Amino acid sequence: MKKRLLFKSALALFSTVLGLNIVAIAVARPSVPLGFIVVDTYNENGFFGASLQVPDRNTTVDAGGGLRRYDVHIAKMFEITHHSCQEVHRDGGYEFNGYSWNYSANNGSIDMGRFLISCRLAQDIATAYGLGNSERTEITYYRADNVEYIPTLNIVGGKVDCWRQFTHNFVPR
Repeated sequence: MKKRLLFKSALALFSTVLGLNIVAIAVARPSVPLGFIVVDTYNENGFFGASLQVPDRNTTVDAGGGLRRYDVHIAKMFEITHHSCQEVHRDGGYEFNGYSWNYSANNGSIDMGRFLISCRLAQDIATAYGLGNSERTEITYYRADNVEYIPTLNIVGGKVDCWRQFTHNFVPR
């Protein structure tokens, strides 16, 4: 297990581009279709570049549970960042402070902005909202398909309005 995690960390560090394909199952918060997620080795002060591209033309569409698709997309970025930070913390080996996310809609034709999510911020959000069910996530690391189970933020009940307020104020850079 430890060797597998170290191998994955090495691939994440040395691969030119890593492709991540997300497949959703039932979770505490609504799940929405995602186009693709790409993480690369671009590293600025310990922040790796990442991109979230979604098929939605209108991200304000209701996703269920009182959330918009935009809210779920932002949650996905936090979930993946938190999960990656936890893995790197267990494995060690290289500096990783979080992701600098480029978010786009309408299959990449609408630039939604760049969001910097640090490990510390991802941990604070995970602590504030708690983690719900894990979501089956298919990840391709340099042509090698893997399945990971990434816990989702527990955005339900009274936490929905708080999350919507947070995403409203969490503006891109």
